[in-house]
Amino acid sequence: PKPLPEFDDVSSVIRQVLFLMRVGHPDIVFVDELPRQAIKANFDRRLISQALTNIVKNATEAISAVPIEERGEGKITVTVDLGTEGMVAIDVIDNGKGFPVESRQRLLEPYMTTRAGGTGLGLAIVGKILEEHGGGVELLDRLDGTRGARVRLWFPLDDGSSKPNQETGQ
Repeated sequence: PKPLPEFDDVSSVIRQVLFLMRVGHPDIVFVDELPRQAIKANFDRRLISQALTNIVKNATEAISAVPIEERGEGKITVTVDLGTEGMVAIDVIDNGKGFPVESRQRLLEPYMTTRAGGTGLGLAIVGKILEEHGGGVELLDRLDGTRGARVRLWFPLDDGSSKPNQETGQ
């Protein structure tokens, strides 16, 4: 569905998604590294929540795909980066199996998957949701070089002060 943006707090969406994931996956440690202050933006809470839930769910599955003798403690960390002017970036970092090196960005295409039984629609839908919010999704390696993945969801940070021009509608 088309996004119906409202002025809301990005941090509260992240906390809500992680609460539900903690309940559903008590064997995985979920860490949120969020700023204390609210992160206000104009976005569709339901759609961004859906996108983030999908990414965190994928991270839990990536952790489960690592053989138990190699796995150690499963851990997913969600951080927020406000470093790029006018943008909010949500990073989901896991210690699962990671992304393939070749054709990684093709995983964002419909029906592309590396999982047995996967439909290949999840990341394509996430990409579409972020695109419709004026943002995007990136499939990255962990910054510390260890096993796992980092998925970055980003979209414009609208402080609510931008109002359409009455004469031009823009």
